[in-house]
Amino acid sequence: MANTNTDKLFGGDALGAYAMRDVESVAGMLQSGSISVIWSLAELQDFFGVTGDVAEIGVHHGRLFIMLCLAMNAGERAFGVDLFGDPPGANKDDHDQFLANLARFQIQPDHFDLAVQDSRTLIQGQWPGSAGNVRMVSVDGDHRLDAVLRDLALAAASLNEGGVIIADDLFNPWYPTVTEAIYEYFWDRPGDMEPVAFIAANGPVETGAAKLLIARAGFAARYKAGLKLLNQDDLKHCDAFAGYADVPSFYFAGQPSKRPLDAATAEILADIT
Repeated sequence: MANTNTDKLFGGDALGAYAMRDVESVAGMLQSGSISVIWSLAELQDFFGVTGDVAEIGVHHGRLFIMLCLAMNAGERAFGVDLFGDPPGANKDDHDQFLANLARFQIQPDHFDLAVQDSRTLIQGQWPGSAGNVRMVSVDGDHRLDAVLRDLALAAASLNEGGVIIADDLFNPWYPTVTEAIYEYFWDRPGDMEPVAFIAANGPVETGAAKLLIARAGFAARYKAGLKLLNQDDLKHCDAFAGYADVPSFYFAGQPSKRPLDAATAEILADIT
């Protein structure tokens, strides 16, 4: 395994503690099923030796942003962008709550950069400051079709070779244009980007929606194999999507069941990837 607990910026147990317990202290639309699979994704990146920064378009109060931060290794940085109102920054309460939530988890200003602006003003290939070296980026910004397409392109341009996009609000009835945009994104064959996994919603729409993980072709098969191993108890089936084969869907009939990436699963993972 490429990284050890001592490499983690906030300690080896911080991500697990947040995913299993502390996340409930932060308001936001991130459900337990997504938490389980994203936790596995972070572990798989450690196993595969994927390093780099993390980012989110649309941070709100930081429920997912904090999780991404707690997955960081020493020397990595988090980048966020959010309007926080119209005009940008007008909603001071949400902005202040975001910063307060980060501070509660010892995420200090020198660990992250926050852009209080519309993502339309960001330049593809220049955001974030480490564009081309991001390993996880969440897209949960403006839900209009053209905006989602723009944010997906912005996110893809930020990724390194092993990077993953976490696309939010797939199949969300509140925001049907997000699903439309994701289909259009893949119909246009976005370079080497491929769908990796569907994460079903497992709660009311007020608490979140389904997500889609997207990665480069060179890593897609490895991520699929790893997620099917670590989250096998919640694997519903694998099916084609938008012309791409064997995309696993994770569905949660009860509480999500995530297996640890321990010595036994690491040995299996090494054999199958």
